[in-house]
Order: sequence, then structure tokens, then C-alpha cells
Amino acid sequence: MRDARGSGRLAAALAVREAAEAVAAGEPVPEAARAEAVLAALESLSACAAAVERWDPVRSRHETLASTGYVAEALAAMESAFHEDPLFPAVRASGRPLRVRDIHPADRRGPMFERVITPLRFTDGVSVCLSAGGRYVGSLHASTVSVGVDDEAVSWLRLLRADLASLVDPLGGIVPVVPGDGGVLAWTPDDGRVLALTPSARPALLAGPLGALLHPSAWPSRLGRHLLVLRGGELSAVEARPAGRWVVVEHRPAAAPAGLSLRELEVLCGLAAGETNRMVARRLGVTERTVGTHVEHLLSKLGAGNRAAAAAFAVGAGLVRLPA
Repeated sequence: MRDARGSGRLAAALAVREAAEAVAAGEPVPEAARAEAVLAALESLSACAAAVERWDPVRSRHETLASTGYVAEALAAMESAFHEDPLFPAVRASGRPLRVRDIHPADRRGPMFERVITPLRFTDGVSVCLSAGGRYVGSLHASTVSVGVDDEAVSWLRLLRADLASLVDPLGGIVPVVPGDGGVLAWTPDDGRVLALTPSARPALLAGPLGALLHPSAWPSRLGRHLLVLRGGELSAVEARPAGRWVVVEHRPAAAPAGLSLRELEVLCGLAAGETNRMVARRLGVTERTVGTHVEHLLSKLGAGNRAAAAAFAVGAGLVRLPA
């Protein structure tokens, strides 16, 4: 019996490792296939119920990617309340699997016991939190009603933790830099899918001109460089980095270059787009004379001898004006 169990776990471990290596190599492994590989791995631990949960940083809750054996009420508890469980901070911080049997009886309380373990009469189980470079990506749960979770299963989960995390993580383990005062998005240019990685992420930034500008096939030299984006009277610095089949886009509030005012930046965007003073005036709702004054001021601040030099500065800075 032990040999059969060990053989099953070895096969599951190899499947997880192969899937994780494929993801790391940038191969298009479907999300469902990744989740099923993780679920099969959990089932090899002699569990009668198992669930793969991904953390949604925007909704601040988990979502179930794959499960077996748990009733709907139990999955709902994992999705909405696992992160509120009193044991969650310690499990997340340690990164180590936590078995029910290893929890002191006095500490067996909270939503996971009250809504999952006790009502479903599970006798043992294990939960583990998954992270990629310090970024929490989700959790795994396995429960039993007869045979307990053995030490080998706990060690198995610890050894495979990084591979399991890469399969649960929609970015495949890529670690974006999260600016303290901005937001982070993950974007697949081919199908347009946008995944917000922080609550302050602004998916609308990728609509229209900026999305086209950041597309690797359209302007690969822009990846990794800062873009100054003017939108609705606000200025943002945007940086895009390739991450396998994803592009990770980080944005943060920015100061105007060369001491230009936002209005002067609006005019500069027009120069870069080849607009005449009349066209800029019509777009901004001001007179041509006012635009001419702005042009004089921005040329002086930039040390540019003419409109073409100012336009070249705008292009070099990656200045993009998006619709308000």
C-alpha cells in the first residue's frame, strides 16, 4: 500500500514539475491544465477533498480554480474567509504546510473549523499558502476523514511549494515590482487580457494609444522604458517589462519633465502628433494666440530651437496623451 502511495506521489510530483518548467519556459499551458495538475497532486496525498485557491488582490478574496470532495458551502468559506482565519497570518508568513493535528486544541477555532472542518467531520487536513517572491498568490487545502496527513505528505508539499505556486500564479512565478504609490497590471497583448495585481491598478491605462504603443510587436524597444502618460489632467510614469507571454505594466504618479505645466504638456503632445496651433487650440478650447504663447514657453524650458526639436523630446520621453 505504501509503495503504491509513494508511486502515485512521485508521478504527481513529476507532473507538477513538468508543468512548472513549461510555464517558466513561456509555453502556453492553459490555466485549467495547471490547476488540474495541482489538484491531482493534492489528491495523491490520500485526501478525500482538495481545493486549489488563487488570491484575487483586487477583490481581496480567494477564487477556486479546481476542487474535489468539498461541498459548495466549504468552498465559499475558503474563498471569502480563509484569509480572515486567526491562523492565516502565521501560515502565510511561514510558507509551511499546516496540519490540523498539529494545531493545539485550544487554537482550533475560526471560520475554517467552524464552516469546513467541524461540520464536514474531517479528522485531519493540511493547508499551505503559496507565494512568488513575497507576493501571495493563493492557497491549497486537502482534508481527510479516515487516514491522516502523514509527515511525508507535509515534506512533499514543502519541496514542491515553488512549483505549485508558479502553477497557481497567473504570472507563472514572475515577480513584479510593486510601486508604493502606484499600481501593477499584467497584460497579454495577443488577447487583450488584463489582470490587476494591486487594488490601485488602472486597467484603463492600457486602452487605446498606450496599449498599441506597448505592444511588443509594435514597439519592442519601449519595453522596460518609462512612458509619461497624460490623461484627464493627471501625469503617470509607466514601465512595461516582458514576463513570458505577459507584459507586466507598473504605473505611478509622475512629475512633469523640464518643469513643464500640464497645459504645456498638452500642447507638446499636439506638436509630437504634428498638430498645428489651430488644431491644438481647437482641441483644448483656447485661442491660437494662447497656444502660441505655450509653445514659446515650452521651447524655452526644453532648450529646443524649434517645434521639431520639442516634438523629438516628447517622443524620447514617451509622452502619450490619452482620452480623458
